[in-house]
Amino acid sequence: MQTPQTPQGKIRRFDLARDGESVADLIEGAFGLKNDPDGQNVLIQMRENARRLKQASWMPLSGSVLGFVWEIEGRLVGNVSLLPFTHESRRIHLLANVAVDPAHRGEGIGKTLTSHALRYSRQVGVRELWLQVKRENNSAIRMYQQLGFSQEHCLDVWKKSALQNTNRRYHYPYPNLYELRSRVFGDWQSQDEWLRRNYPPATRWYSALDFGNLSPWAWLNPLKWGKLIELRQYSLSARQTLAAVLSLQRTFLRSDNLYVAAPQTSSESEHVEVLLTQFLQEHWTGKPLTVEYPTGRAASGFESSGFTLARTLLWMHAKI
Repeated sequence: MQTPQTPQGKIRRFDLARDGESVADLIEGAFGLKNDPDGQNVLIQMRENARRLKQASWMPLSGSVLGFVWEIEGRLVGNVSLLPFTHESRRIHLLANVAVDPAHRGEGIGKTLTSHALRYSRQVGVRELWLQVKRENNSAIRMYQQLGFSQEHCLDVWKKSALQNTNRRYHYPYPNLYELRSRVFGDWQSQDEWLRRNYPPATRWYSALDFGNLSPWAWLNPLKWGKLIELRQYSLSARQTLAAVLSLQRTFLRSDNLYVAAPQTSSESEHVEVLLTQFLQEHWTGKPLTVEYPTGRAASGFESSGFTLARTLLWMHAKI
């Protein structure tokens, strides 16, 4: 009789050419991504990469992507991916795409795949693993805790859809106590402190942004200019006192990224609402926007400025 500790089937190394399209289908179904534009973009790229590798007969079929799949009678029903990073000379693996066919959940496949990935990481000299999981996925969180992961911090992911008609903008006046202006050198000390609290340095290696580029000193390095021209920064003052700073990162992807530096105070939601609303009215190009922020904080400010909570992600960490 099969038990969760001895699931039916076998594990093998992920091969992009052979498995890419099947894994994309598995992830789409397991995570419910059919109506998720960002998720679909990733899956489309995964399928395209797999097709190209299949067609390139002169290339070895083995892809360089790290990961493992679970097969039952030749059918792929489980997956785990390992994404390598290096931060301050430390080798890090990000555990991702832990997906199991709904018909085979509860059989121990996900746990077995994850355990195998942990052993592999240790064998190749990696001692630090991270992962992100939806906060409401209690069964997955328990599984990761059983395997030695601990909870670190939690972030809400807020989205704003594209502005369909850039000529239709609604302007809402605010009291004279508020002023939105370009970020200046004197704002950086407070901005840096707030950013460190809102976007913990422990996981910044995963961010699309090099937070060091937000420093006014970054312009002293000509090698950074190519990245710095993608950034715009705006400061909100309340009664001539710095209240919050907004950083816009323009990208070539579907959406641009926002980073909000604000202290956790009783006025935080109001300051975030004014900051975002005035930015949208005066500086937004209409492209979709994504912003992460500590879970539960300034939620009414994001909602009032037209953002929608897409998901809440918990960071978990293990040293092996």
